[in-house]
Amino acid sequence: MPDGDLDTGAATKLIKRLGFNVWLLNAGGISYFYPVAGETQEMSPALRRRASGDLIADALADCRRQGMRLVTRFDFSRLPSRFVRANPEWAFLTADGGMCEADGLTNICPRSDYYDKRVPEILADFVDRYDVDGVFFNWMQFPVASYTMDFYGTCHCERCVAAFRDAHPDLEYPTGFQHGDHAVLTELNGRYLRETAERYARLVKSRRPGIALFLADAPVDLVFLETNSPITANEHWWEHTPGELASAHKTAHPDTPAMVHSSQNVGLPYRLIGEEPAQYARYFAQALARGARPSAVVIGRPTTEHFSAFERSTPVLEIYRNNRDLYADLRPCAPVAIVRPPGGTAMASMQYRSDFTEYRGIFESLQQRHIPFDVLGAEYATELAGTLGRYSVIAVPGDAITTPELAAALRAFADDGGELVVTGDPSALVPDLPVTRVLEGMLQLGGRFGARPDGRFGDRLPLLGTFWGVEGGEHDGWLLSEQAPFGPPELTYGNERFTRYPLRVRLPQITLLPWTAGTTQRASGLSSVAGFIADTVADRLGDARILSAEFATSVEIVVGRSGGSLVVHLINHSGGRPERLIDPVPIRGRLRVPRRVAGDRPVVTSPSGASYEVRDEPDAIVIELEVGAVEVIRVD
Repeated sequence: MPDGDLDTGAATKLIKRLGFNVWLLNAGGISYFYPVAGETQEMSPALRRRASGDLIADALADCRRQGMRLVTRFDFSRLPSRFVRANPEWAFLTADGGMCEADGLTNICPRSDYYDKRVPEILADFVDRYDVDGVFFNWMQFPVASYTMDFYGTCHCERCVAAFRDAHPDLEYPTGFQHGDHAVLTELNGRYLRETAERYARLVKSRRPGIALFLADAPVDLVFLETNSPITANEHWWEHTPGELASAHKTAHPDTPAMVHSSQNVGLPYRLIGEEPAQYARYFAQALARGARPSAVVIGRPTTEHFSAFERSTPVLEIYRNNRDLYADLRPCAPVAIVRPPGGTAMASMQYRSDFTEYRGIFESLQQRHIPFDVLGAEYATELAGTLGRYSVIAVPGDAITTPELAAALRAFADDGGELVVTGDPSALVPDLPVTRVLEGMLQLGGRFGARPDGRFGDRLPLLGTFWGVEGGEHDGWLLSEQAPFGPPELTYGNERFTRYPLRVRLPQITLLPWTAGTTQRASGLSSVAGFIADTVADRLGDARILSAEFATSVEIVVGRSGGSLVVHLINHSGGRPERLIDPVPIRGRLRVPRRVAGDRPVVTSPSGASYEVRDEPDAIVIELEVGAVEVIRVD
């Protein structure tokens, strides 16, 4: 938005009316560039149209009048190319030594002198001028790709190559995402960025002690988590991204506030100016349920006429505004967790080369069967090691165990009495388990199924992906069938023979599903497969289950505790396609909370204002209610 055209007072009033109490203002880029300290700033020409000539001072004054806070946004990832040509040592370099330029801007390497020396000068100058409440760094990472998804590979400047060589002298420097050691470089770069952010934080706090500093994915004073839904022809957005990002960060960094951010603006296919209003409400509901705060951005004129999604989302924000004390202390308390492969955002998943298919199939299975769970990000193995003990069961996609540290933490969890449910390749957690046969793909798994030869439980499960035939342990009768011819003319009576390989293997404190069960569920969508996965987890959970529910599968249930209260969020994902919620269909059902959780004389309230009925049973209370978009139940 042209700085000369922005009525900061009107914008501040609108933001507050919609339910937000913090304004994130673009301090760099739109307002001005800081090229080189000591040189004349490159001012936005629109600033000349402002009476004050100072957008930030105007916005800060209006925020103070409205009782709001102002956070300023900096983006140092690119500079006008003419400045970089004069200082080529700042540039992010491709493998052939080229610079990365687009829109008249050139990518900057975070290890350069610009970040090391110039940025601290900029920050010191800025916080000395303006008493803002926070500083946010956008895109503070190694810019390996452009916004148009041109992939540049890794930075090949002298500092980056030398840093990798010093840390890993025996490894070849990775050139791109497909290189085998790219995840190693990603981890090294991540540590450097966190150290840099902490240095910046010390600087700004030494000059403004009350200021907050935050950036994407790195826990400083606040974690900024961005989720935007794409519109593409070949890929569906993962509809649980907001809640997943919030959960992974809150489990790893419980004392660091998290913000889940969504965009509405003209731009890329995953930044929508016309996002569905109900979809935006779902973004906000998932963030709140997982103990984070919803955030939103408009690039363009901030008018409700153009951004109707905000109006629809205000009831969710009102739940937060009317229950600040409740959300200030909200912590996850699910007895079950799922390990997510490293990298929750699109860019991070490419850098770690993660495949989320298996994980997402497990996620959907538990969500649809209303088993509340938290998400454990595999990239936070070090932070998580001391917190796993609060869970009773951890579900582990075999391909999520990417580091020895995570494998060791999970084995220690099992040694201490926790239960692991592991799908897929069992070797990462049970390296000595004999695997006698591996079957993969349609050629080897076609014409096979999983079932009980005695006919109990009825359903025959398809097996998609990979199957590991293991020896040892105990099994409960579910076996892999022999392969029967499955092309026409089919043998309608030739597929009743079974191998000795089980679909579920019980070891001390570990239950194996030695096949890609999550992938099978994700691809097939069959309730029988989801039930097999969920029943396995529920069986290991036993009496530690915090509640049960009878709702349609589209209702997601998230549990947390605030003080002595059990807080249950119910989010309605019905309506439209999975990745594009339109208007959810109201769904009626019931929660059943055991007496050991609810207590003898529980008090039930609804912070969202839901209409509900409570029925007492000898061993539980039953709460009946209808879920519109999102409802919240509190049990004291």
